[in-house]
Amino acid sequence: MADEEFDIDARVQMNGLLLKKPFGGKGNKWQKRFFIIKEGFLLYYAESEKKAFDRSGHFNIHPKGVVPLGGITVKPSDDSLAQGRYEIIICHKDFKGIITLAAESALDRENWISVISLSGKVTWKNAQLGEALVQKLEDNSKKIAEEKQAYLEQLEEEANALKEEKGRKEELEKMAEVLRQEKADVEKHARELREEKEFTTKELEQSLLQMRQIEQAKEELAKTTEGLAQELEDVDMQRRLLDEEKQLAEELLVEKERRARQLEEERTQYDETTSELKMSLETAALEKQRTEHRLKQEKMSRVKTEKRLRIAEDSLRRLDRALKESGVKIDIELETDVSNLRKFFEESIEEAKFDAEMPVIMRNAVTAQVEFKRQSRKIENDDVSMSSLGSPPPEETVRPKPKKRISTASLTSPDIPENPPLTSPTSTSMSSAEDDALPPPPPPEDM
Repeated sequence: MADEEFDIDARVQMNGLLLKKPFGGKGNKWQKRFFIIKEGFLLYYAESEKKAFDRSGHFNIHPKGVVPLGGITVKPSDDSLAQGRYEIIICHKDFKGIITLAAESALDRENWISVISLSGKVTWKNAQLGEALVQKLEDNSKKIAEEKQAYLEQLEEEANALKEEKGRKEELEKMAEVLRQEKADVEKHARELREEKEFTTKELEQSLLQMRQIEQAKEELAKTTEGLAQELEDVDMQRRLLDEEKQLAEELLVEKERRARQLEEERTQYDETTSELKMSLETAALEKQRTEHRLKQEKMSRVKTEKRLRIAEDSLRRLDRALKESGVKIDIELETDVSNLRKFFEESIEEAKFDAEMPVIMRNAVTAQVEFKRQSRKIENDDVSMSSLGSPPPEETVRPKPKKRISTASLTSPDIPENPPLTSPTSTSMSSAEDDALPPPPPPEDM
């Protein structure tokens, strides 16, 4: 075994690929080598050694060459910078010539120079110790080879022993086959027992489930019984309420029948009132036609009367003025003529007032027609309510409505000034009939 004084598993200070020229100026051909700096020594290997180092983390103890770095001088060189090589010059007074290396970049060159410079501080004694280390590594390698050979011989002996055991193993396999068969039978019987156990367990679970269901059914039955008892009490209470409602409904039915009789009486009254309204409207329509005809005639006569009235007023003023100026005594016949003329003026004024009040009669006729329609709709609504026998709320007292008698005098509009001789349809129809029977008054003669 290797001496523990030299640990080949120790970490290295730096490693990587560099280009190298042959030492001693034997040629200018660049060769790529794998370099390692370890404890003041620069070890280099073939390029393929880098993969083994990266994989295992251990360096080979048989390098291609070893360069002691104690007391060396290292510096950069730019001779091959144009070819993309960054050269490193290593020299020592005891070396024959110089060692020329090249990195792939300026940064790599600086790193190598820095580590090599630090390693160059190692003494020459350490360099000699490095040679002893290499020799020791070689001795350890030989010892490992001897141990390897002894291990191989031991393996061969073990292989022979295994062959002997192989025969015994075949016998054991036969016995194992028998045991496997027996094991299969036992497992089959165990499966049957497990299935029987599972079946029994399921039956027990179903029995427990049925028992729980029966308990739940009992509880639900008890709750249902309590609910039915409560519902029975509610039914009794509802029955009592229904009896009370039935009695109240009978009372309401009697009240409805009484109200129906009242509505029937009111309907009879409304029918009579409707007949009177229809007759009043027919009379008003006839009066309207007569009034329109008379208005046309009166309008024509009014124009003529106004013209004659202005002429008569002018003549009367001239006559009065002439009599006052002359101072002549007025005889009885002239005084009578003046009185007749004055009476004629007064009658003309009354006729003019009647003509001015004629639109009021027309409005009264239209108002009567609207009131008739409103009363007709009210009667129809009362008929619908009577047919449905709608009863008022129980807490309200049903009072019979007073009988209504609609007169023709109530059809006048409250906004129109009352004028009984003109607005009353009855009096109007009578006066119109008398006017139709009499011829129109003759126009006054011109003075």
